[in-house]
Amino acid sequence: MDYKFKTFALSIWALIFAMSIQAQNQIIGMSENIDNVTVETSSQASSTQGINTLTQDGFKPNLNAASRFLAQASLGYSFEDIEEVADMGIEDWIDNQIAMPKSFSLLDKVIEYHEFRKDGLGNPEAGSSIRFWDYAWWQYHVTSDDYLRQRIAFALSELIVISRFSNFGNEPYAFADYYDIFMDHAFGNYRDILEEVTYHAAMARYLTYMNNPKSDTIENIYPDENYARELMQLFTIGLYELNNDGTEKVDTAGELIPTYDNLDIAEFSKIFTGLTWGDRDEFGKYWPHDDTSFVVPLQMFNEFHEPGVKDLLNGFQVPDRNPVDGIADINDALDNLFNHPNCGPFVCRYLIQRLVTSNPSPAYVNRVATVFNDDGTGTRGNLAAVVKAILLDPIAKACDSAIDTTFGMLREPFVRYYQLNRAFDINTMSGNHRNDMYYVQEFVEQKPNTSPSVFNFFQYDYQPIGSIEQNNLFAPEFQITNSQTITGWINGLYRWVVNGNPADEYDLYSGEPDASYEDEIGSLDLSDEELLADDAHLPLLVDRLNLILAQGRLSSYTEQVIIDAIKEFSQETAEDLQLRTRLAIYLVMSSPEYLINR
Repeated sequence: MDYKFKTFALSIWALIFAMSIQAQNQIIGMSENIDNVTVETSSQASSTQGINTLTQDGFKPNLNAASRFLAQASLGYSFEDIEEVADMGIEDWIDNQIAMPKSFSLLDKVIEYHEFRKDGLGNPEAGSSIRFWDYAWWQYHVTSDDYLRQRIAFALSELIVISRFSNFGNEPYAFADYYDIFMDHAFGNYRDILEEVTYHAAMARYLTYMNNPKSDTIENIYPDENYARELMQLFTIGLYELNNDGTEKVDTAGELIPTYDNLDIAEFSKIFTGLTWGDRDEFGKYWPHDDTSFVVPLQMFNEFHEPGVKDLLNGFQVPDRNPVDGIADINDALDNLFNHPNCGPFVCRYLIQRLVTSNPSPAYVNRVATVFNDDGTGTRGNLAAVVKAILLDPIAKACDSAIDTTFGMLREPFVRYYQLNRAFDINTMSGNHRNDMYYVQEFVEQKPNTSPSVFNFFQYDYQPIGSIEQNNLFAPEFQITNSQTITGWINGLYRWVVNGNPADEYDLYSGEPDASYEDEIGSLDLSDEELLADDAHLPLLVDRLNLILAQGRLSSYTEQVIIDAIKEFSQETAEDLQLRTRLAIYLVMSSPEYLINR
């Protein structure tokens, strides 16, 4: 044996022996464990191109990976959407979605429904109905392909909350115009969202700063503090100072450092004085003029705005403007919060939780917050860049994240419901849809803009009692998971899938003939799935449902349990195969592997 060959052989055996006595496995690839790894290529490709083999950058996802990505980037999707992502690649799909224009204004659709009611009743003074808002939301989301815009807007609506449980809960114009803010700015700048929300009549009524007066010490009148508090606590900076990675700072005594105190709230409350309805000619009117009052930005009456210096955060002062300029004061205050070091990590951690995982690592938060702070062009708050950073982060895409028990989230009940309808192409004869989502709310206590308070349906730092709390982890969606919503989900699935009633269609005005909207009754398209519902193809059906609904995460045991259960039902007729298909969907969407999205 040649000496060099002997040396090489001994080296290989030494390496094998060393690896064996270490008794551990290291998986290299899919962006994991590649620190200090160098890749040499046999071609003239650059080292950057070589390392892509391990980082997965530039590679197109397989169908399961595409489905997993869409579960993060959309509210719901179909088999054809999975194929599109697998064909285009994730980054190109994101870019295409960001460039896709908004289909239509939700407010315009509400106005269209209102005009329909007026015409149907022959009464130009006929009032509106909150059902117009529900129908507008549903029509947009099941007929438009801007999946990413829809996902981000829904997440923002759960961050900067208004609710039907309010004194304007029956005002469709208010909710449609407010939600349009998030649809319009889903890929815009977060500072613009803060400004439009501040001047929106729905928020002013919800957080009680409509007609907020300046101080009058003689009459013991002081500005309402509600919006000032929630703007800081919930919409921008949170309760405690954060590092850029989202971890909380502590002082020399090891105590958390509050971002603001009661004096700060009082100072900010002075900022939001002097605002009233945009279509009123005087200050102090409590009620809207009509339906459209909610779609006109608030106007400032400077004589009712608090004059003088306002001491805000981090030593910033709003000057004593002469003459008083309430609009300038508001701009200063919003800039003060938007530019606060907490704003990036606070908002980004929340968005990661809504899209990818309830427990993002500090490194993950830091990478995304860094993009919020500067998108690479010197722009702060660019949500398009932030969303892209969240979805393209190695942790979001990594295979081993899917087997990490601290990764992922419980799917929100409403998102599950919407996914069902998108997965199986809910359709009507006319292409127009009606759905006020009554039974969704009844069964799982969730649909757009129905949270019980400004704190959303669940809080980002909610910790269920038990192992999650003991390990200092978070599981926000479990805050609305109880005996009512668990059984409600199962009962809802039976209604929507097994009984074939996926939507709740009602008239737009009292006395509207049923025949006028019989072509707007929704149904699920299960034709592709029914072809696989016989015993010979049943494993293929369950595999298909596993891919579409659960990203291929159903265990072989769960799949076999479902197959065995379905085989107990007859397969003789077309109706039998339809029932089998519906039961298979019902069982998949009831499974733990489906309910936890990783």
